[in-house]
Amino acid sequence: MNRNKLFLLFTLSISLFLGACTGSSPFLYSGITSSKTCTKQGGYWYNEKCWRNYEDASIDKADIDKLVEKQIELAQNTMITIGQQSYPLKMMMPMPQGKSYIFLTMFEDEKGTITIYQTVNKKELDRKGKAVSNALFIRGNLLELSDEDLTEERIKAISIGQGDLNIQFQGADFEKIKVFGNYTEIGSSAIKSLNYTATEDFGSMGNSKMEVKGNEVYINGDLGTRSYYQLKSILQEHPNLKTVVLGNISGSVNDAVNMHTGRILREAGLNTKVLSDSKIASGAVDLFCAGVERIVEKGAQLGIHSWCCIGDLTAIEIPKEHPAHQHQIEYFTMCMGSRNGPAFYFHTLEAAPFDGVHWMTEQEMKKWKVATYFLE
Repeated sequence: MNRNKLFLLFTLSISLFLGACTGSSPFLYSGITSSKTCTKQGGYWYNEKCWRNYEDASIDKADIDKLVEKQIELAQNTMITIGQQSYPLKMMMPMPQGKSYIFLTMFEDEKGTITIYQTVNKKELDRKGKAVSNALFIRGNLLELSDEDLTEERIKAISIGQGDLNIQFQGADFEKIKVFGNYTEIGSSAIKSLNYTATEDFGSMGNSKMEVKGNEVYINGDLGTRSYYQLKSILQEHPNLKTVVLGNISGSVNDAVNMHTGRILREAGLNTKVLSDSKIASGAVDLFCAGVERIVEKGAQLGIHSWCCIGDLTAIEIPKEHPAHQHQIEYFTMCMGSRNGPAFYFHTLEAAPFDGVHWMTEQEMKKWKVATYFLE
């Protein structure tokens, strides 16, 4: 279980919620030639065609600030309480996986990040959406741990507690999640209580951290709603900012917001840069591409891949003229021009499957103009 698999599971759960492909054609309503008729049929009109089973999950520019502010306010006022201590809840990711639900919860105490890993068998849910789950408390950010880190010995070494927790949620789309119960600290007989309530929005917050150094801002962690809020605030406070430096970022947990993060970066006229020890992938590469100048130090790793899914179909299996591609095409056109931008986007779909990563060579970065300047 690595961070890419966890992120892709979450992305899959979102896409499945948007609808599965059914009917005689997995994509089009045949015989419909007008947008009005298409709308009445429940379709989506795009490229002079009526597309079935598609819901546009993008966010308008006019709406993004209000949406982000609402989610940030919710996050700032949501606490996780352990015993007598309360901490801000950083992220909650609910993910269907087969016959179970996986819940990842993150917060920070005095010593750093803690991940709570829970699983719930769907059959164990009662009619009110309640269930008891086994929970593992892991010292560290589980999304940043590799498969090699998650050996039995390593889990024992970083675990700080385990126990049974009650989970209650409203709706299959996790509109609201409430967790309460007790856990036993390893090496101690003391029982401590734990309580928190979250909404599905916590799954798209991300856990990015930004630090300003001179005229540069350094970004690490997973991108999401929090990243947009952080960057916009920093731009207001530091008008002389020149460069966004991307460090260790596995991707984005909210692509719709991430494209707006790239947009405000580009509108501010900022450059982007990756250092010799930087390792960025997926949505982080998207953000990097928004830089006016895109600087790559030798040794930096940039990973790309396809995305998943509409129904059972991954991005590479969906026609290029399908509306599912429209916003990414617009975004990369903004970043890299009308010819190279869309071409590079479709290259990412071909480079690696959604559950893998292709690490670009220097030659590829030059070919697709991902980098505008190389530093030895």
